[in-house]
Amino acid sequence: MEEAVTAQDEPVASPRVRNDTSRGLLAPVLVNLALGVPAMLPFYLTWWLLTAYVPMDCHTLEEAARPDVTNCHYTTVDHAGPVMFLLAVTGALLLAVTLVVDVVLPLRRGRRLRPWLGAAALIPVPYALAALTLG
Repeated sequence: MEEAVTAQDEPVASPRVRNDTSRGLLAPVLVNLALGVPAMLPFYLTWWLLTAYVPMDCHTLEEAARPDVTNCHYTTVDHAGPVMFLLAVTGALLLAVTLVVDVVLPLRRGRRLRPWLGAAALIPVPYALAALTLG
């Protein structure tokens, strides 16, 4: 005997399933905004190099001693090496943490990558807000 399938036998979507889709974007957004706080250091170091070091006429102390160089600051040249090293270290750490948080962990937990990778664009937001408010 065959049993008739009625509408009562079909599974009904629970409110929790609907809530998971809205929460599916909340976690990646909050986590990537939180990643943006320590990312402020490499963003600031990059800004410093691009605005203070690169526009100068000299990039070594030997070039700074030449009399024809007008746009050269000894302290900027002196600090450039440590700033570049710190930028390389903090930038590599930020990339590694971002890779783990936005790719490895979602894959291991069976989550979709699209929301996590899309929310990674929010990492510079804390630095941008700080730069706008602090001038």
